[in-house]
Amino acid sequence: MSWPAAVLWAMIIAAAFSRGPWLIYIMFASGAFGMLQMAPGDGGGLNVLPQAACAAVFVLKVLSQPGNIPRAVDAALDPYRIGLLTAFTLYGVIGSYCLPRLFAELAYVVPVSSDVVGGTEVLRPSKGNITQSCYLLLSYGTTLAFCIIGATKEFRRHYALANLYAGMTIIITGMMDAVLYSVGLSDLLTPFRTATYVLISEAEIEGVKRVIGLMSEASAYGGLCIGTGGALIFLLPFFHKGRESLVAAATAMLLLVMGVLSTSSGAYVGFAILCGIYGVHMLVRLASRDDREARRSRIELGLLSAAGLIVLGAFIVQPSLFDFAFDMVDKLVFQKSVTASYIERTSWTRAGWEAFLDSGTMGVGIGSIRVSNWSVSILGSTGLFGALLMFGFLVQQLVFKPRKASPEVQRYNTAVQLSLLPLLAIAQLSATMPDLGVSVAAALGVLAAPRRAREHPQQVVSDAQSERDRQVVPSQLSDRSTAFG
Repeated sequence: MSWPAAVLWAMIIAAAFSRGPWLIYIMFASGAFGMLQMAPGDGGGLNVLPQAACAAVFVLKVLSQPGNIPRAVDAALDPYRIGLLTAFTLYGVIGSYCLPRLFAELAYVVPVSSDVVGGTEVLRPSKGNITQSCYLLLSYGTTLAFCIIGATKEFRRHYALANLYAGMTIIITGMMDAVLYSVGLSDLLTPFRTATYVLISEAEIEGVKRVIGLMSEASAYGGLCIGTGGALIFLLPFFHKGRESLVAAATAMLLLVMGVLSTSSGAYVGFAILCGIYGVHMLVRLASRDDREARRSRIELGLLSAAGLIVLGAFIVQPSLFDFAFDMVDKLVFQKSVTASYIERTSWTRAGWEAFLDSGTMGVGIGSIRVSNWSVSILGSTGLFGALLMFGFLVQQLVFKPRKASPEVQRYNTAVQLSLLPLLAIAQLSATMPDLGVSVAAALGVLAAPRRAREHPQQVVSDAQSERDRQVVPSQLSDRSTAFG
């Protein structure tokens, strides 16, 4: 175990025994350390990353609080909260044991194992079924924990601040990677890169170093930047006005810049989608009856228009300034289909789709296949039935609003919903497993938190939650800290 892992373990344990929100902050910020092995030695072939370790401690802490086990059961079985996700997780975990044995040697797959390079292998049960099921259970536990305690105003503030601290950490690690590489001191980052994933840290495009931070490759870092930056952009109205709001806005902009510097095609596509979603959302708010929303939209539109005019003026005066940017976009997006990486990843996805068909649309089990498309990963792993459960849950959380929620809760949920869309789009291009990670799981838990079963229509979700719901938070997440005064 390297010294950064030991330091993080000390921070996680200290936060677990504190009464403040630090465990949530550490969990989000530790997502930037995607190559740090937290298990002793080599982990027995299993990579235990900081965010996963922190999430496990967080889930245990939440469930250990008095009264939270009954609340967890209620949320897990409630079809209007995470009932569909519960069904998907149970089906996926059971299927990860049964399906690879049922269809053994009847399908060909690209296995999860990182030591396989190219080609396919006959389907057999493997340790990947166990490890990926554990990751899926951890993400489910994270969603459940956030669903239990995420319905109060205090918690919504902690969630926004957690994304802010995560963004700062991502920027710092990206700058460390870029600066130390430029001065020939990349070896200083070796203690942070102890996981057994394949590390692509010195790749260049058009003579430019691909920034990967402390992740395994540019696509992972770029997606992290766009996802966290998008979350901060949509959550800006929920930061305190003044210095805190300005710091959040600056962090969001820097994250988008770092996402561009990652030179990841997935990050570029996610950035374009984020811009489109933000533009539509701004126009909707511009026509809102809420004077505050309309005023803020007019200010944003004015600033963006001014920035656009400056860029247009620069292009008219000196078009050659943009040649490099155009070449990068052309190579990374429009010529992506001719690259070896694209061809290899497409072959993974094709093999996963064929495994789905060969299994009679039942799937071959979580952890049996590696693809490069999240939808195909769900279909190939859990079959048509699992896909209906998962996509049904996503539609429920991303489309429908919580019934009888206060306007502030509805605006907050809309912000979280919009922040997830670029991440899901990037996942369609590069996600290799059904599990999308702790951060996405946490956001889905935040969305599910204010929902209530239909048999309790008298419950109104607002900042004035019932004492039963509100008493969960002070014992775990006291609001004793504020950011930047």
